[in-house]
Amino acid sequence: MTLAARFTPDDVLRLEDEGLYELVDGKLVKKERSSLASRSAVLISTLLENFAKGSKSGDCVYSEPSFQCFAHDPDLIRRPDVALIVASRLDRVPEEGHIPVAPDLAIEVISPNDRMYQFEEKLVDYQRAKIPLVWEVNPKFRFVRIHRLDRDAERLNESATLTADPVLPGFSVIVSELFPPAGAMP
Repeated sequence: MTLAARFTPDDVLRLEDEGLYELVDGKLVKKERSSLASRSAVLISTLLENFAKGSKSGDCVYSEPSFQCFAHDPDLIRRPDVALIVASRLDRVPEEGHIPVAPDLAIEVISPNDRMYQFEEKLVDYQRAKIPLVWEVNPKFRFVRIHRLDRDAERLNESATLTADPVLPGFSVIVSELFPPAGAMP
């Protein structure tokens, strides 16, 4: 009988040249995004970065960072597609390795090959880590679902205005701006 390998957070760092992985129950889960989801992630990162620079807040936007901030499972590694940490908490973020503090905003951009149960598992982990704001961005069907710790999820269609309160006071964008123009992607 062969035992299945159990991976560690150090293995995730060591394997970054081979691809981006999450670590769930000692198993590597490869991160893969469609071109549409990748383009949306870039648009979202740019909007958040421009807002942070313009407001001179010092908040930091990350693209597919690895977070090891889950008290319920210290070896769990999650990689939101985009994340933001407010300036007042950045002193606890190391220059190298996994980020040990929960983001203030985690954004998951849904690809067609993503399984919803996997997203739901991530959402439970994010809630256990007390991440105050999670955006579930669906570029194929052009909507955003907002998950906050203190209330039920809220779905916004592409004509609605998305805010990031209370994490980024003053930030707002029309949901359609998170997606490439309709018909622009193959």
